[in-house]
Amino acid sequence: MKMSDNRKLKLSFHGKIIDHLGIQMYQSPIASIAELISNAWDADATEVNIQLPTDMSIDPKIIIQDNGIGMTFDECQNKYLNVGYNKREASGKSSTDNGRPLMGRKGIGKFAGFGIAKNIKIETVSKETGERTVFNLDLETIRKGDTYVNTDPLEMDVEEYNEPDPNRVNEHGMIITLSNLTFDRAPSIEVFKRGISRRFTFNSRKDDFIIKINGIEVEQDYDSANIEFSFPRDYTLEEKPENIRIEEGFAVENISDSHQIRWEINFYKDTIQEQGVQGIAVYAHKKLAQSPFMFNLTGGLPSQTGPEYMSGIVIANFVDELPEDVISPERQRLNWSHRDLKLLEQWGQEKIKELLKLWKKRRQEEREKLIEEKIEGFGSRLGRFPPHEREVIKKALKKLAELPKLDETQFIDMGEAILTSWEGGRLKALIEKMAGVRDMTEKQLLNILLEANVLTALHTAEAVKTKLDAIHGLRERIEKRELENAVRDYIAKNPWLISPKWETFIVERSLNHIMRQALQISEIENLDDWRGRVDLILSSGESLLVLEFMRPGLKIDRDHLSRFEDYINSIRASLESQTGLHFKSEQVYGYLIADRIDDTNPALRKRIEQDEKEKMYTLEWGTLLSQAESQWKEFLDVLIDRSPEDERLQTFKTK
Repeated sequence: MKMSDNRKLKLSFHGKIIDHLGIQMYQSPIASIAELISNAWDADATEVNIQLPTDMSIDPKIIIQDNGIGMTFDECQNKYLNVGYNKREASGKSSTDNGRPLMGRKGIGKFAGFGIAKNIKIETVSKETGERTVFNLDLETIRKGDTYVNTDPLEMDVEEYNEPDPNRVNEHGMIITLSNLTFDRAPSIEVFKRGISRRFTFNSRKDDFIIKINGIEVEQDYDSANIEFSFPRDYTLEEKPENIRIEEGFAVENISDSHQIRWEINFYKDTIQEQGVQGIAVYAHKKLAQSPFMFNLTGGLPSQTGPEYMSGIVIANFVDELPEDVISPERQRLNWSHRDLKLLEQWGQEKIKELLKLWKKRRQEEREKLIEEKIEGFGSRLGRFPPHEREVIKKALKKLAELPKLDETQFIDMGEAILTSWEGGRLKALIEKMAGVRDMTEKQLLNILLEANVLTALHTAEAVKTKLDAIHGLRERIEKRELENAVRDYIAKNPWLISPKWETFIVERSLNHIMRQALQISEIENLDDWRGRVDLILSSGESLLVLEFMRPGLKIDRDHLSRFEDYINSIRASLESQTGLHFKSEQVYGYLIADRIDDTNPALRKRIEQDEKEKMYTLEWGTLLSQAESQWKEFLDVLIDRSPEDERLQTFKTK
């Protein structure tokens, strides 16, 4: 077939290519503005000021201003508006006039603003000529359907142009205004500062480059207070690899004859929760090239939890100096299939494994040191046990120290629980089992604790069942009219029968004279209805519990209630007047208990309600026993329901 000599193929591009160069690659304010900061660096600026909107309701804008070299009108045309202009290839240089390594390479970062705005206004003054040029880039104009599918230039809107003027040279730099923003919520200044700081490794003094956001200087986001171990700083002489040297806190080493890297890797005291911090980030020429990751490791780590504590940076300038461009346009990832990057990937994987092994060892040493310090505080308690038992407890505590997910507080709490359980004679077999497990995992500890919970629940269930039996015993005594001393002594031994919160109360005999005086004031002892009653005084700390049991067959009436009120208030008055006593009048609780309450008297019911506010309670024996029984049965049912498969607990189920 004969070829036609006048046929030619032409390369055309679509205006919607901006969607790919700006919108799809830079969809967050941080990513977009980081690219514009890079351009300011390449323009030898010493300061970049970013103004973020704090109110999105009225025409919000983002303004990025730098004091770089700016551009002439021709440079605006031939460089800035030349899609894909590669300044390194065009100039044949990889650094600026001031010696800075160039960050730009692809010639598309200038469109990053379209990721968050529909209009970009450029105002630039050339340091060389003093020319001032102002023009607009409008997204909708650039990507007008199919009208711009050729190689003909698209005319831009030049808003203003001023001829060269030496007097204007000192105003050199660029102001970029992003308007018609595509997001609705005002950016958080603090979040924005952290995000920008993590995109770069600038040292403001050393690099003579300052970034300010709404007037606040961006500093390196470095939470040094929470760092537990830092490498290479924390290498011992024996651990430090021979092939590295340390400069300004960074390890410097060669991964090949031509590729050198610098790195610092830290381990935090607690797991890293903040997104974008966990893992190792790779930087090239002071700019992020690979967001934090674990060098594509998928398993075989010395510690599976260690990466959750690890954060660091690797400075590998060579990745931005290779003939092929291996950095993604948005500078979030590297092309790890590239042969030169395979060396870096292999180094990273080996370094992570090496440091995780050291971290695990360091953390265990710290935990064991903590154990020894904690055990010293329990010296008198441990001294009560034979040497063999002390060793068992220590071994169990050391097993806890090997679990990296236990923070310091959890570790101390569990250590104290082990000592307390052993002292109480409980869970000895489980603690011995824990001490004997080699390389205990979190799962093994969980299984041991689950079994401990069941045994503890069994112990508690037995105690609750005993309490229910005691309630049944009291009910029998009441039904048999066995009031007198038998009931008093029974409740004195089991004060929780009144309420679970009274369990710590004991019989109080030091206030007998106050009680006798109160009985005289209330005239209780002189009235027939009160003869044969039983009284009981219990105490705990600064609190008093005063119990009055009416003799069988009586129904509480208004007079009974008045006498009881006088009795309790007299006790309170005596306590207030005798300041040397440690009991507090406001913590005196009174209970009047009888067979029945006269529920036919509305005034009495109202008065009973009022007395409750004054911590004076009136109860029928049946109600008291039913409440106590119900409370402990509910507690027992909860214990049983937590371990439905344990047959031992199911035997305690109540009917």
